[in-house]
Order: sequence, then C-alpha cells, then structure tokens
Amino acid sequence: MKKFTTIILLSLLIMSMSLSSCDNDDSPNGNYNVEAQIDGTAWKGSGNSQVVAVAGITSTSIAAGASDRSAFSITIMDDKPGNYPLANVASYTDSNQTVYMATSGSMVITKFEGNQISGTFSFTARPALGTGNGITIAEGKFTNVNVRR
Repeated sequence: MKKFTTIILLSLLIMSMSLSSCDNDDSPNGNYNVEAQIDGTAWKGSGNSQVVAVAGITSTSIAAGASDRSAFSITIMDDKPGNYPLANVASYTDSNQTVYMATSGSMVITKFEGNQISGTFSFTARPALGTGNGITIAEGKFTNVNVRR
C-alpha cells in the first residue's frame, strides 16, 4: 500500500509540475502570484492550479515556475480552504534542476472560490535523490492563482 501511495503522489507531482510549463493555459499574464523565501533569498514565480477528481478522490495541485527554471509544486487531497501538512506532497526544484521534497511544513488555503485559490505555505526539504544540504522555504504565499477543473 505504501508503494501504491508513493506512486500516486509522484504521478500527481509530475502532473502538477507540467502545469507550470503549459503555454496555452490560463497563465497569470506575467504576474508573479507565488512568492517565498528560499534559505533567506526572495523567489517569485507565476503559478497555476488544477483540481482533479478520479474515482471519488479529489486532489488539488499548485505549480509555479520562474524564468530561471526553478519551480514549486504542491499537491493536496482536497479542494477547499483549510490547513494541510506538506511532508512528501510539496517540492521545490532549483535552477540546477535539483529536486527537494518537503519533510515537514504546512499550507493554509485562505481562499478557494470559483476559479482562484490563495493562501500561504512553508516547509523544510531535503534533496529527493542522493544526499546534500536541506533547504528552508519560508513566507510562501500564492495569490489568486488560476484553478483549472
């Protein structure tokens, strides 16, 4: 069962990462609507979101990317405001394409109305493959990110 859950989460992660690279979606027209501090350095990117319901399971994926190819991806198993743990469901990919998976943290969705979602997040993460130093994501926020259903 644990292997099945891991496969599902990785599939959702890949899907959400692809949201940030679509050219024909409802992009925020160049507006930076996702921000965070990565080990104390400011990061800004443009994000989109998607809600998927399959076999009675609903997931929401938020993905954001920056011009240096760095990106965030968060997938939760719900589609409403609330507080959600981020261990193993959030990631950050740096400009060198090193993927960091969240080991702890949380996201608070403050607005989930119509076709927009807003909230805050923070997490600590370690490299997904191999070893290396972890990172801290603080003061994360996403504002009026488009939602595709």
